[in-house]
Amino acid sequence: METGCFIQYNKEGTKGSSGNKGDTIRIEDYTFVGGDFKAALNILQMQPIGALLHVFQEYWDIKKGDIYRGPTSNNTKYCGFHAVFIVDAFMINEDFIFWCDSSSSKHIHDGVYIMVSFNYENERI
Repeated sequence: METGCFIQYNKEGTKGSSGNKGDTIRIEDYTFVGGDFKAALNILQMQPIGALLHVFQEYWDIKKGDIYRGPTSNNTKYCGFHAVFIVDAFMINEDFIFWCDSSSSKHIHDGVYIMVSFNYENERI
């Protein structure tokens, strides 16, 4: 997971934006937390975390209130990676859930947000 971007300011000290005559918002610094789950949760308390999500065909059918859990059968089609921002983490029953901004479309999921079940086998949460 990559985290930690800050906004690039132009010469006048005002915030630039993408497509504004060369002023852009750039990622100038980041921290790679990889498999360090505890570090990722600590960073999440301060800012969103960028992550890559393995997407299977069920991803596109998730509706508001549903939880994406990955493939549901051995015949499920793998679609590839999709970049998301993890904006929150919480428990629902026994499931550890990441609340993600998927930027896929306002017409799927819950606006652009999706709940993703997280199964981490190396550590207890």
